[in-house]
Amino acid sequence: MESSTLGKIRDGKPTFRESEQTVAEYVLAHPREVVNLPITELAERIGVSEATIVRMCKQIGFRGFQELKINLALEIVNPLQALHEEIKEGDDADTILKKVVRANVQALDTTTNVLSTNELRRAIRTLFEAKRIYFYGVGGSAPIAMDAAHKFTKTGKPVIAYNDPHMQAVAAILLSPGDVVVGISHSGSNRDTIEALEVAKSRGATTIGITHYARSPIDRVLDIKLGVYSSETLYRIESASSRIAQLTIIDALFVGVCLCEPERAINNIRLTREVIVPKRF
Repeated sequence: MESSTLGKIRDGKPTFRESEQTVAEYVLAHPREVVNLPITELAERIGVSEATIVRMCKQIGFRGFQELKINLALEIVNPLQALHEEIKEGDDADTILKKVVRANVQALDTTTNVLSTNELRRAIRTLFEAKRIYFYGVGGSAPIAMDAAHKFTKTGKPVIAYNDPHMQAVAAILLSPGDVVVGISHSGSNRDTIEALEVAKSRGATTIGITHYARSPIDRVLDIKLGVYSSETLYRIESASSRIAQLTIIDALFVGVCLCEPERAINNIRLTREVIVPKRF
């Protein structure tokens, strides 16, 4: 028996159900494509359910689709891409800087094209009218959530960021209509964030997602989706250029909310600046 991920799929294929064999055939034929797809989009392309994909992954010893993608990527993708998509061994500091900046600029330009301006307007209005605002982010998305909370506190609304999955769930179950939860997830497949958003939605809160523009599991629990583009593969644990795009969307949301009531926003910003003056030399 083969020990590689593709080998495991080939060895296990005869024991799969027909629908699972369909998944296996697609993965074997398009491995590089698969590592860059969220499970929802892959399911739609193949014509099977997400559960079928997960079952096939478990049949060959993986806990789910994300683990299969990570292992598959380790075998077929240049290991340096775990650091950055464009970096090559031997690149000097100047080349590294230029490649990182170029990737960030591309992510911002393309995000501008894929992001729905209608959804952005809806998100701004929803946040402006919110009673309370919560930002949820786990792992690499946690600093994005903290940055968002730091900015939106200046609106004068009650704002909290949670990066602990248990606290996200506890806070979500106590929400009510008029509350807004913004979930941040590069892949759109983070189970903790999705489950917390699902609870929030069940309580009548409005859910907004800042996530990859492609179809993904988080879509089913969102009222408003703000799609981000980056050239980074979706199997990666860390993201770089997508983070810049997410921060930019948050800045746009903050400015948009402030412009809904500019006099109050300007006064709040003035007050917050004055109160921290004694804390600086």
